[in-house]
Amino acid sequence: MNDKNTQDVHGRCYCGAVRFLIAAETEPFWAGYCHCRDCRQAHAAPIYQYVYVEKRYFRIIEGSAFLKWYTRAESARDSFKRFFCERCGSKVYNYLLTDKDNSEVELCGTFPSLFDDQEIATNNTWSPQVHEYCAESIVDLSLLHDDLPRFQKEETSLPK
Repeated sequence: MNDKNTQDVHGRCYCGAVRFLIAAETEPFWAGYCHCRDCRQAHAAPIYQYVYVEKRYFRIIEGSAFLKWYTRAESARDSFKRFFCERCGSKVYNYLLTDKDNSEVELCGTFPSLFDDQEIATNNTWSPQVHEYCAESIVDLSLLHDDLPRFQKEETSLPK
């Protein structure tokens, strides 16, 4: 299996109404597993996998009219939004405006479980590199033997 993404990555929501593309040769900005309460509640899951890329490499190619967004914190409306398909409720991506090297960077974070080709979802390019918000985890992390770094509540793997 090739570790480099040499073709566009395609994905879709559960019902297929919303389809997206990540441009070929895109390198993830960061990828991991999140254990925080907000993400667990938003995804109705005990843990979830994400991969963030620069917004310019992520594109909705079908069904943008079906996308709705939500963010719990009113103060974060301009910097963080969770987009989902209104037909099936599937989370499609997160928008995040963050800072790197004193410059604003727009990111889109999607979920490898939505990739059409699940083999691509498991290759080294897209595989998780960290566990984040481990202090909030409801999963017994001692049972996971993946040797990934584990960040607690205040720490983050987000590149600065």
